[in-house]
Amino acid sequence: MVGDIQGCFESLEALLVEVGFGDADRLWCVGDLVNRGPDSLGVLRFAHGLGERFACVLGNHDLHFLAMVYGGHPHRATDTMQALLDAPDCAELADWLRHQPLFIDGGGRVVVHAGIPHIWTMEMARDNAREVEAVLRGPGHARFFEAMYGNEPALWRDDLEGVDRHRATVNYLTRMRLVDIEGRLEFGHKGTLDDLPEGYAPWFAYPTEIDATLYFGHWAALDGATGRSRIVGLDTGCVWGRTMTAVRLEDEAMFNVAAAEGCA
Repeated sequence: MVGDIQGCFESLEALLVEVGFGDADRLWCVGDLVNRGPDSLGVLRFAHGLGERFACVLGNHDLHFLAMVYGGHPHRATDTMQALLDAPDCAELADWLRHQPLFIDGGGRVVVHAGIPHIWTMEMARDNAREVEAVLRGPGHARFFEAMYGNEPALWRDDLEGVDRHRATVNYLTRMRLVDIEGRLEFGHKGTLDDLPEGYAPWFAYPTEIDATLYFGHWAALDGATGRSRIVGLDTGCVWGRTMTAVRLEDEAMFNVAAAEGCA
């Protein structure tokens, strides 16, 4: 299980050598395959080429790529995906990516990109993810990507409907870092656990009924540290020049490699 790759294909290759990834192994990822790093196209081609030996959840940067392809959103100055957008197989890769899940569970493990809010049960997280996955894979996906961006609603309600409900689900599963006791999202803080906004705490600081080992990425400033033995952060900031991290699921051994040149 590897943390956020974000286009750092050379680092991924080095990490897989370090782990001893072989033909009988399967690669999992906590999302954000693309963007900010130098070779998003190489990462997607590699992942797609693994076929059933690859599994991931969608991250916010993956959804951003899909929003450019299907929703007409622009390539921003901070994005590094022009080569991917211009590639002859871009449409094929985008179609494959939009069929990836937002939530994976099984065998005592859960995989999400950002986390699961304490106001949701495991069943709620699974059901809400499946609702959005059906939209992403269905004929209405372009309409969703057109309207995906936004910070509202910032607080989950069971009676949310339509795009508001789906946007809230995506924001919890792919953008969340801090929430308040009611589950209200705070989108501004991206740093460490120091100097948190008043009234907000990391999503994993609240009691939860989820009885599984949860793997997530998204929050590079944590450098993987959560203080919770069964909540494992795998984004260690490769795209910011630090390291890329993986855990070998059979024995929970951790591996990391330094970021390759260009991922900083």
